[in-house]
Amino acid sequence: MSKEANLTTSQRLVKHVLLWIVFGYCYQSAINLLIKMAADAQPDATLITAFVYGVGFNVLTAHLITKYDTHWPVIGAAFIALVGLVLVPLVLFGSGGLLAWPLLVGFLFSLPLCSYIVGKIKVKHSKN
Repeated sequence: MSKEANLTTSQRLVKHVLLWIVFGYCYQSAINLLIKMAADAQPDATLITAFVYGVGFNVLTAHLITKYDTHWPVIGAAFIALVGLVLVPLVLFGSGGLLAWPLLVGFLFSLPLCSYIVGKIKVKHSKN
């Protein structure tokens, strides 16, 4: 029997929240690097390019979230996005550290959505 099975719901929630906070910081670092790389590519539409790259990254991130969090992956993804895109930049840099509003809103909604979709694909794939 695994240690995870012996945890109460409140213990499991605390464990997951702590992991989500750490992952949120890592997510913020990766998203900032992704946006810098998109801007360095000097495309015609930097904002759209950064968003497309970000959604692709969110699909990969959603895979990791659904792989390691089998209890609350969509809630975890929303929490990670909120911590990584809002809380960490505000604490470290103030309001100037936040992403442009279109990117912020797009990433805040796309990570939980990607986690939901990837989770559904994994469930369907495991049935085959």
